[in-house]
Amino acid sequence: MSIAAKKRAATGITGVIVIACALLLVFALHRLIQTETELATGSGESLLYALFQAHDEEQRLILDAYDWNNGQLKEQAEQLRLQTDLAISRLDVVSHGTLGRELADAKEDAIIESARINLMSFDRTLQDALSQGGAIPQPVLQGLRTDAARLKAAATRVFLAERDNIGTQRDRYSSVLWEAIVAIVLILGCGVFIVARLMASLRTAAKAEDALRRDRDFSNLLLESSGDGVIAFDMDGRCTHWNSVMGEMFPAPGNADVIGQLIKDAYRLPEGHVILNMMRDTLAGRSLHMPAHPIPTGNRYVEKFTYPVWSGKVIVGGILFIRDVTDAHLARMQLVEHRDQLEATVKERTRDLEESLERETRLRELYKGFVSMVSHQFRTPLSIVDSSAQRMIRRGKDMSEEEIRERAGKIRMAILRLTRLVSSTLNATKLDAGEIDFTVRRCDLGKLIVEACERQKETTPNRRFSIELDRLPDWVSCDPLLIEQVVANLISNAVKYSPPPEPIDIGADVDERWIEIKVSDRGVGFSEDERDNLFDRFFRAKTAVGVEGTGIGLHVARTIARMHGGDVAAFQREGGGSTFVLRIPKEEALAA
Repeated sequence: MSIAAKKRAATGITGVIVIACALLLVFALHRLIQTETELATGSGESLLYALFQAHDEEQRLILDAYDWNNGQLKEQAEQLRLQTDLAISRLDVVSHGTLGRELADAKEDAIIESARINLMSFDRTLQDALSQGGAIPQPVLQGLRTDAARLKAAATRVFLAERDNIGTQRDRYSSVLWEAIVAIVLILGCGVFIVARLMASLRTAAKAEDALRRDRDFSNLLLESSGDGVIAFDMDGRCTHWNSVMGEMFPAPGNADVIGQLIKDAYRLPEGHVILNMMRDTLAGRSLHMPAHPIPTGNRYVEKFTYPVWSGKVIVGGILFIRDVTDAHLARMQLVEHRDQLEATVKERTRDLEESLERETRLRELYKGFVSMVSHQFRTPLSIVDSSAQRMIRRGKDMSEEEIRERAGKIRMAILRLTRLVSSTLNATKLDAGEIDFTVRRCDLGKLIVEACERQKETTPNRRFSIELDRLPDWVSCDPLLIEQVVANLISNAVKYSPPPEPIDIGADVDERWIEIKVSDRGVGFSEDERDNLFDRFFRAKTAVGVEGTGIGLHVARTIARMHGGDVAAFQREGGGSTFVLRIPKEEALAA
């Protein structure tokens, strides 16, 4: 058998003996306490005394009753009543509580109950005799005498039973006492064995300590020759070794001797410090490594390693290594920095190329669609001008004045349409280039809106405008030329996308900060999923198919509004159609 197996066997035997000692001690104490409880709870003597008291009180009552009948105690009727009550109370004491249970166990309770019934009957007879001054009937007195004899006999039987019970308890107590003596002897034997085992363990521990001291001296020699800082500590966190390299790297405050002190006290480390956390985890059995990191009080970088120290399968302490890796860490950091810079440069150039490519592709597709749309929009009015001009050339002499005026009107309308297209395109270009002039001054916004409606009527004389501008202030700070263009774009949109003779509603709302101009139509409207795209350049809603336009007007309108610190929003109108709201700040809000 190996030494470790022998140690485990000896430890197991010792544990079994200790448990056996504890069980024997508990058994002996339990038996003694049980016997003491049985002796303490016995009430035979009390029951015997109570029975004799009840017998004596009933005997006195009988004597007093005979004296009453013989006429000797006529003047002591109250004493006779008191004696009756006393006899009844003695029987009550015997028949209730612990004595009552003892009496029931002795099977003598029927006698007490019969005697009590007879006493109660005697009490009633006594009351009649005292009130009438007559004698107590002889059968009643005979019944009391019989009860007294029964009580005496019951007391005798209880006495004999109690004597037998005391003998039995004495025998049981002797038996328990011998059991306790045997248990104590066995406990003493186990104690001698445990003491012997303890002495042997102490001798073994002393030998192990000598061996450990020799190993520690050799380990100290090795650790002192190491280039790393080393601290060894025990299970309490107390320093057991501190080499000179550690002293140079991390001198203790006040050059105090660290060995034998708690490391947290020697270095004044606060609770939760990384070193204390590493020590705690190491004593729990974990080997830890903290990568290179700067020292808070210097410009050096160190690595930390901790390892538990085992004695067999038991941890007896830990060891902490601190290695100076400043040069290696700085070199590695320079390499990482150069690599990161190179990667960042490559990513930045790649991102710029991707964004340029994406922007170029988007612009190419955008302008391709724009050119196609504009060419179509330009082709329609040019076709009208061309056809009307050719007709006037071919049939000019035969045409009436009215027909010439009609043809000239079509040519003029087509030219106006071309002018609007060119103007919208140029304005969008100027806005993108930032070349559009923006001059804020005070103007009459209501008058500006009315004039825009009048100009629209020149090209669409059959359209009606419902104008409600009473809430507008007298003066508004804005660029009147740009705001006029916004209003004209919104009114033109409403006219284009709503059929005549439906009116165009133009209203105004004003609050503490904002002025809102609302332009509502009863036209084709737009779908809710297109709301966010209505103001994108060149975007046209699905409902705009067949209606002239470039998709620039709303984009220009919103851009101009935002230049003023406001915005343009679109809403679906109840009952069909659209509502576009121009929102610009009041003069007071601008001043604030």
